[in-house]
Amino acid sequence: MIRKAEVKDIFYIVKLEKKVFNQSLGEKFILQELIDNPFSHYFVYERGNEVIGYIGFRVYDNQAEMMNFAVLPDHQNEGLGTELLTYTTNYLIDLKVKMMTLEVRKSNKKAQHIYEKIGFKVSHIRKKYYENEDGYVCIKEVK
Repeated sequence: MIRKAEVKDIFYIVKLEKKVFNQSLGEKFILQELIDNPFSHYFVYERGNEVIGYIGFRVYDNQAEMMNFAVLPDHQNEGLGTELLTYTTNYLIDLKVKMMTLEVRKSNKKAQHIYEKIGFKVSHIRKKYYENEDGYVCIKEVK
């Protein structure tokens, strides 16, 4: 089930990020996003009582920027990432968003494949965006 993220989910989101990325945006950052940032929209994919994926956006006017997106490794290749992206795209359409952007590591071919599948196109490269690795900036028009 996909639902809006709540404060009770922060521990699980941080744990998920560390498992997927070996680092996390951190509890404080995510708490601020959920509580204090009116532009933030975060969702979790919950199965049973376990958060197995999540996605977060910031929406400004008619544009949305993906902040982070992850699915636990044991649940990858089950279509959950595509499901989360489709769900949030429809949510953003309801908010009148016209364009979505995101950054993805140049080496993250799995994520690039998912983004491409749902219509993101590489716009340009941000050199050393991820410390020692370049990032692709991807854009998708929302229709």
